Amino acid sequence: MVQTERPPEKDTGIKEISGVSLVYLSYNGADFLLKKINFLLQELSVFDKYELIIMDDHSTDKSQEIINSFRDYKHIKIIFKSEQRGIPHSMNTGVKASKFEHIVFCDQRQNLSDNIISQLVSPLKNKKVGAVSGCISHFDKENRFSFIRAYENFIKIQEGKTGNLIGVYGPLYAIKKECYTEIPDPIILDDLYLTLKILGSKQVLFLRECQIFDEYSSLIYNYQRTKRYLKGFLQLINEKGLICHLKKKQIIMLFWHKYFRLFIPLLLFLCYVSFGIKSIGSPENTIVFLIITLIVLISILLSAVITRGTLMKFIRINFLYFIAWIELFFVGFFNKVKIH
Repeated sequence: MVQTERPPEKDTGIKEISGVSLVYLSYNGADFLLKKINFLLQELSVFDKYELIIMDDHSTDKSQEIINSFRDYKHIKIIFKSEQRGIPHSMNTGVKASKFEHIVFCDQRQNLSDNIISQLVSPLKNKKVGAVSGCISHFDKENRFSFIRAYENFIKIQEGKTGNLIGVYGPLYAIKKECYTEIPDPIILDDLYLTLKILGSKQVLFLRECQIFDEYSSLIYNYQRTKRYLKGFLQLINEKGLICHLKKKQIIMLFWHKYFRLFIPLLLFLCYVSFGIKSIGSPENTIVFLIITLIVLISILLSAVITRGTLMKFIRINFLYFIAWIELFFVGFFNKVKIH
């Protein structure tokens, strides 16, 4: 009987999940730790090989005591840092300590939907995919709706359909270890930084079914957080070589979806002020200016009553961005954000 060679198998681009390393970022989260760690262990148990790496950024509450109660668990690796160094340092350390090819980053505060880890990791089987993001639900932990989050998710869904997600959601995402780039400690928006490093060579996907439930938006969006975001966006613009490798379509998406909207509050205010100045000495323009002012005030008042504050939240966030722009301008931030 004549033996024939077996034809080579076609490369489908699919590679099985060999193991998962979940890096859990902990800092003063004693209220969340016990429930979250037990949940993650249950989620990871579906994999043949897995590890949970708990990175504690020198917590000063009871976090370390709670974490230590898991020290004898077979699949848990605990790393306590001797000083607080920030999220990028914790991520870098966690990846170096990991032993599997597929990495999942997870924050401490949010609640997660069931089977979320296996769903999140599954697309990484495809060699074209470098990272996969979960979806921060537009319903919070108390089931309250956020219009702003719904808008964010709409944009990310459209980006994800093309494999060009401009920024994973930091609270939970998966990445191939080969695609991970060490993040400089001063970087503020580590999730966007890492995404931009991946885009150009690999796809970044968005999974709407992987639901992340956060605190109420009003508790999250305060002035300090807004200013921090703004600094982070300006910082990335000044980061050498971060954007130049992106495709033209990706660069347009980045600036249109992330940067342009940051200028909207400032541009609207400048248009309003310039028209007000121009109306001086012109009765017709003054009347129009007063009508516009009245319409704006009535809209704000009605939004507080009719829309249950939805428009008010939108106005509040844009106002915070406007104030942050003014502050950063006067402190000369633009000369200091570049990372050397």
